[in-house]
Amino acid sequence: MNSLICPRCGAVLLEDAWESLQEKEDGGFLVDAYPAYVCRAKCGYMKMIEPIPEVIAQRGDDCLLLLYPDNQGRILDLRDSLIFPPMHIDALLAKGYWDDYIGNYDVEVLLESVRDSRGAFLETPNLFQFATSELSQDAFLCWLISWSQQAYRSVDGPLHEAAVDFISMIFNIHEIPVPIVETLKVMRQFKSLDVLVIVNNKYAILIEDKTYTKDHSNQLIRYRKAVREAYPSLIQLPIYFKIADQSHYRSVDEAGYILFNRKMMLDVLKKGKDNGVKNPIFLDYYQHLQKLEDRVSAFRTKPVKEWDEFAWQGFYKELQTEIKGDWGYVSNPSGGFWAFWWGSTYSNRYYLQLEQLRLCVKITAKEDENKQELRTMAMKEVLLEAEKRNLSLQKPAIMRNGKTMTIAQRQDYIQTNDDGTVDMQRTILELKKY
Repeated sequence: MNSLICPRCGAVLLEDAWESLQEKEDGGFLVDAYPAYVCRAKCGYMKMIEPIPEVIAQRGDDCLLLLYPDNQGRILDLRDSLIFPPMHIDALLAKGYWDDYIGNYDVEVLLESVRDSRGAFLETPNLFQFATSELSQDAFLCWLISWSQQAYRSVDGPLHEAAVDFISMIFNIHEIPVPIVETLKVMRQFKSLDVLVIVNNKYAILIEDKTYTKDHSNQLIRYRKAVREAYPSLIQLPIYFKIADQSHYRSVDEAGYILFNRKMMLDVLKKGKDNGVKNPIFLDYYQHLQKLEDRVSAFRTKPVKEWDEFAWQGFYKELQTEIKGDWGYVSNPSGGFWAFWWGSTYSNRYYLQLEQLRLCVKITAKEDENKQELRTMAMKEVLLEAEKRNLSLQKPAIMRNGKTMTIAQRQDYIQTNDDGTVDMQRTILELKKY
């Protein structure tokens, strides 16, 4: 076995003994001595020497039963290099299917490379669980783009190719031939624009990066103007980089930006991973986006009662493919909710709003209208029409006067399968009745 090295000072660890001294309540002392690895340089590092177990049985050729002191046993899976938690040896033997051990494995060597099953399948910490700001994402994009320079191909070929793929996709969605990157200048926060990339002194890639926020205050138009003033001869390729989702991108389109969404980035990252990228930052970002994608798509596979905010967003996005509406977060004193709203086919005075599990019919009062009278009249009209059309609408449990008022509601509009998951086709057909 190779010599063990002290993780504290780098000296060799020696097999020795160690003892701990503990004072008892009666004033006496309890001494516990055990074998240990001790640092030769006497830096103070010590590691208890675990007892080497005995193999007492096997199950097939890749599963061993190990016996430890105090009648403790553990199962060693050779195929997956896993060792399972200790149990009393009799409990493990009682499970049956054990044969006498006939092998000649060096158990000490085997145990050097196995993983504890309790930690083998844990989700490892991800950098982007903690680096959640848009500035952190800006940094990742700048870092990735920088790898597209030809000089880095010999340093990390797969990562270089992934960076080239990212830039190539930006050119592709702008329908501009992809150039060979000869010169590259990457800038952050150029005139408040998140990322500006100058390629070959001919192209300007403008990246406005959003995680869970949206564009505002004509910022996209202002950024294009600022870049045009600083680099009037460059061809602009503006993209709106968005890893989360939003209801619409009308202002993005109007400003001349092209959406680069989560699925597009996942295509780049997955291709890079499949091509052999091993860089942990790259892989962490890929896993981060894939986890977000899985949460948004979970509305298809999770029971409705288990949906989180991202599953609701995925559900509303799917509704948008069939019902012309918008969605977003509605804040209120009780905590807020994710909503989807669209116009009623019955009257343009009313509109419909999904407040997650509840379908509401709403009306907006004009400045000179008596809100209480309007609410009462509208509620009677809507409930009468619902009865005629056999629609399941009820009087709201709580009625309030305001500029926008709920005048009818339904609690069970989502149509589900036997396992509690949503039946999208039936749900959409149900909503189209309104």
